[in-house]
Amino acid sequence: MRVRMLLLAALLVVSACASTQRVLSYPAGMPDADVFVANQRFQLWFHQRDQTILVQRGDPQLLGSLLAQNSTIYANDRTLGPLWWGAAANAVLTQFDCYGVEVSEEDGSQMREVSYTCPVAVDIGAQLAAHRPEWRRGVHAPAPAAN
Repeated sequence: MRVRMLLLAALLVVSACASTQRVLSYPAGMPDADVFVANQRFQLWFHQRDQTILVQRGDPQLLGSLLAQNSTIYANDRTLGPLWWGAAANAVLTQFDCYGVEVSEEDGSQMREVSYTCPVAVDIGAQLAAHRPEWRRGVHAPAPAAN
């Protein structure tokens, strides 16, 4: 009984975090794209209902596994600024004439959410279906210019 109560309490604490709830709104499977920005590797998941992309560092793996890995391996690594995360998203977005407009700042996290816009109407689901196999094999982009 105590273990159940402890697990329930832990679940409530985790679900209370807005960023955790937001991450859980993304598809839990494999990423939509594997992106290399210079020598840094990122994984991207497109949101199913709004124009955002979840970006995480690391090798391709299930969303939950990569979340756990990012909380350990990259926990204290703050070397990559917002331009790197935006470059990862734009590596795929620009292929169908869209672009990232804002990179979220997540304190203490190695994931970012990039909101994007498309100047002309784009069927994102169709673009994902058409490009996902290619994107999962790896997309390469140059490092962003230094400020």
